[in-house]
Amino acid sequence: MFEGLDSRRITFFQIKSVIVSGIGIFSDSYNLYAISLVYYLVSASLHLSPIQDSLMTSASFIGAAVGAFMFGFIADRIGRKPMYGIDLAFIAVGSFLQFFTTNFYELVIFRSILGFGIGGDYVLSPVIMAENADTRDRGKLMIMTFPIMAAFGAMLVAFVDQISIMYLPSSAVWHLVLAFGGVPALLVIYLRRKIPETPRFEARVKGNSRELTRIESEIGSSVNVDIDSRPFVSRLRASILLIFVSAILWILYDMYSTTFAIYGPITIAYNLGLTPITFTYYAEIFAGIPGAIVSALLIDRVGRRKLIVVGYAGVFFWLLMYSLLLARASIFAGLASDVTPAGLIGKAAILGFFFYIMNYLFSATGPASIIGGAMVTPEITPTKVRGTSQGITVGIDRTADAIGLTAFPILLSRYGLSAMVLAYAMIAVLSIIMIFLIPEAAGRTLEEVSKDYDTITQ
Repeated sequence: MFEGLDSRRITFFQIKSVIVSGIGIFSDSYNLYAISLVYYLVSASLHLSPIQDSLMTSASFIGAAVGAFMFGFIADRIGRKPMYGIDLAFIAVGSFLQFFTTNFYELVIFRSILGFGIGGDYVLSPVIMAENADTRDRGKLMIMTFPIMAAFGAMLVAFVDQISIMYLPSSAVWHLVLAFGGVPALLVIYLRRKIPETPRFEARVKGNSRELTRIESEIGSSVNVDIDSRPFVSRLRASILLIFVSAILWILYDMYSTTFAIYGPITIAYNLGLTPITFTYYAEIFAGIPGAIVSALLIDRVGRRKLIVVGYAGVFFWLLMYSLLLARASIFAGLASDVTPAGLIGKAAILGFFFYIMNYLFSATGPASIIGGAMVTPEITPTKVRGTSQGITVGIDRTADAIGLTAFPILLSRYGLSAMVLAYAMIAVLSIIMIFLIPEAAGRTLEEVSKDYDTITQ
């Protein structure tokens, strides 16, 4: 059915898909990191309480949960193409409106609109990229679309923030930094509206011969219509266990990763004696981008499971070392005096930075690129319910994120940074165990992995 598409190597059509999809992830990443870099500026400017600070960071995640559920379901009913670009329109509008924010309530509303679009993009982009990719390069293409573009999005935030601080008053800095996230989204809305429907959705669900002709022209290979005869509810029910496991894996990952993404440039950077901007640059240059590149080179050869296991093993070890440095510095010869209530200094700061960067490098090599790259659910669920399945996964995860981000400052003040870092290290161990409940997708077509076969051929 998709032999021509699955057997080909990387084509111009796929590279175009990477760019068009990747700019959305670039925008998503920008907006995720933007709030962390201007966190204190916003809080001081709007005179926010601790609870309002937490709601400010979680608002976009609440919006993303709603957006994911809605975009996922609609994408399975009418197609991926009609919705593609609408997600970025919400991101652009929500971002630009933040420039005019004057109070807490407006900020929450605008960030919820922004989040609604991000939730939709986290459904559509990975689903479309998976359905457009060939079997041998699917993992590589999805990593090029997600973690690599996300790393550049984080670095752009740091750059915009750095330049803004040099020339603008603090009240104008955070308005500009938050609003600028709409620029990259605005640039590709038109391009997204022009791409064809995915070959798999058209052949398995819709069956429009006119659109199939256009798709075949774009991808350079023929596609046979093979409509899925099983009811939508039946397909969804058969996939629900895998969807649930995928959602739990993503929740566990984001409990560790998203918390560090939001509070890392604040809490971890402060502990290591770095500015949020410097911390972001170092994290992406020394770990995020190199780790994603290694993952892209290995994922289709080694497989998803092995990279995740190795990555999480590294996360566990290096976070454990960081936690011990904070709590039991005496076991590190001569460093006890470099651990102060205000943070790490001297050699302890250098060692703490090394531990954190190594944790981030291993994460980027495995779980960040695969689980955080939103590629688990799209590879293991059938075409007819792929959008809904991804929507459920993203929606559950973003809801958990909103709760976790609200709780982190409270838990941090009560238990301290060492205990929180140790808790995240243990999450890595639990995730290693759970990953074996997910089928390996490397070297297999989407139909083989998801058992998408019970059909009536036309």
